[in-house]
Amino acid sequence: MKRRVKTLAIDYFVINLGLIIAAIGIGLFIVPAKIVSGGVTGIATILYYTFNLSVGTSMLFINIPLFLIGVKTFGKEYGAKTLFGIIMLSFYIDLFRKIVGLDNVIDFTKGSNFLLAPLFGGILLGVGLGLVLKFGGSTGGTDIIAQMVNKITKIPVGYCMMINDTIIIVSGIAIFGIEKGLYAIIAMFTTNVVINKIFEGVGYTKMVYVISDHYEVIREIIINDIKKGGTALSAKGLYTDESKSMIMTVLKNKEIRDLQAFIKQVDPSAFMIISEVYEVLGEGFKPLD
Repeated sequence: MKRRVKTLAIDYFVINLGLIIAAIGIGLFIVPAKIVSGGVTGIATILYYTFNLSVGTSMLFINIPLFLIGVKTFGKEYGAKTLFGIIMLSFYIDLFRKIVGLDNVIDFTKGSNFLLAPLFGGILLGVGLGLVLKFGGSTGGTDIIAQMVNKITKIPVGYCMMINDTIIIVSGIAIFGIEKGLYAIIAMFTTNVVINKIFEGVGYTKMVYVISDHYEVIREIIINDIKKGGTALSAKGLYTDESKSMIMTVLKNKEIRDLQAFIKQVDPSAFMIISEVYEVLGEGFKPLD
């Protein structure tokens, strides 16, 4: 129970950090430059400049029905993290934009400065969303849609988001012009490349070997907490000549992080090897045919 609470605390800490970083990218770069970079943020940007509606508040109301879909698809725990992400991102965006002058740190009316918006805004947004997604959270909107498509088709999350964002960017071009639309494409591309780099491994697998004197405890953790299987192998230490059981299992990146946290509590001296796997075929993974 304590391990579970500690893991959740770390998740929420990193998710919150990611939300702050993403809010800075949106509030200080994307919105001030009138860049409709896609997603709920893009829709909220259009509403802000068209009807003078608060960006954060608009995002909050748009995300409510999508949040309900996310809870139904991914479960209550996912819903809790998503609700946290939706509320806090909206809060941070409006907070940063209400701080006097903070959204005008860079004069985007100068042509030489404008490229900073899609580049730095895209990087910050990508880093922030990447951290949020990697630690099991979401900011609602196209994040939820992208993860649903990823769950069904295994298409990388970043690419799923790119398709959704393209539709919204085209709408932005109709309002702000083709030049802003081209900059929005740069921001979208930058954001999704960074997301894929940070989020990499969530949809991919790695081989994990664990050697420990607490074999039975770790075995139970993998089966009951991580909800995975594996294979027990006989091993012998070259230096000690002692026989031990080695666990071999295939896990996703998020599952590896959880297992590391569990093992650290059970046996800090355990030996853990993580290696890349090109492809895994069989029950629980891709079918053999």
